[in-house]
Amino acid sequence: MSKITIQEIAILAGVNKATVSRVINGNRNISEKTRKKVEDIMKQYNYVPNSIARGLATKKTFTVGFCFDYTNKQAYANPYFYKVLQGIEEVVYNHDHMFLMMSDHDGKNGRSTFERVVVERRVDGVIIPNTLLNERNYELLTKHDMPFVVSGENTLKQADAPWVDIDNVQAGRILTEHLIDLGCRNIMIYAGGSAAKRDKFLGDRLNGYHEAMRQHHLEPQVIEHADFLKKLYDSPRSGSEAQRPDALICCTHEQLFEILDWENGNPLLAELALATFDSFPMSKYLKYPVHFVEIDLEMMGKQAAQMLFSRMNKESGVPPFISIPTQIGK
Repeated sequence: MSKITIQEIAILAGVNKATVSRVINGNRNISEKTRKKVEDIMKQYNYVPNSIARGLATKKTFTVGFCFDYTNKQAYANPYFYKVLQGIEEVVYNHDHMFLMMSDHDGKNGRSTFERVVVERRVDGVIIPNTLLNERNYELLTKHDMPFVVSGENTLKQADAPWVDIDNVQAGRILTEHLIDLGCRNIMIYAGGSAAKRDKFLGDRLNGYHEAMRQHHLEPQVIEHADFLKKLYDSPRSGSEAQRPDALICCTHEQLFEILDWENGNPLLAELALATFDSFPMSKYLKYPVHFVEIDLEMMGKQAAQMLFSRMNKESGVPPFISIPTQIGK
């Protein structure tokens, strides 16, 4: 059987050809009853719109881009990066769009891949990590009127850069309060000095910890290196020495693994409650439990993509940012 045409779909649905075209192109000025009738016929006859022709008619590419920082090898190798991508892709494909990944890599002609995609309108909108939200890229996106959303909190002075991120202040606060509820009072946090200043999500987790400690009139203790804790446990107890903690919050999994590796059979975990952010598959194999905050990175990706489509469609009432709350893991 030959492929059904738009004209034949219109005859079967009892509408005109223009109405079928509007349904195909996602026009909102069509009744739900008519839309469903046309879509059912398209499904029955396996009709697939020609994406090139559809793009020419609507001046759209039906493609969403995601730009990553290829120089940030650690972030790109992080498995949690792919949780965010999974959420983005689910929403993109549900909107019948293609998904284009690119790096902010300078080309031979002096233009980065990202700049070419934006200037040449290869996509209808982009999602970028906050590590790439610099003055140059912000001006590029706004100059070419490219809808965009930032994955991670906006750190630029421009307040109109829309973003989606985990509420890391709340995460740090509830994790600290969870340890306090367990009876811990001398709670340390392993934050890393330069990293906490460089990466806003680490600084926010640290701020949440400070908030909870102040609220409960407890003394905050921040360490920047695991060696400090090791020396503290290696030294004999005395009243003049710093009090050993009864809980330690690790701001990243790398820090947690560093502590676990250093423990190496010593009785550290028997007297110290360990805590971190987000669960990890290896936790079930540990002898002692690790307390954690559940961070829904897939939801972060979904919310970023949903916000981007709302901006692409010029919807009203789109929030300037979305901060996703966390909860204590079980």
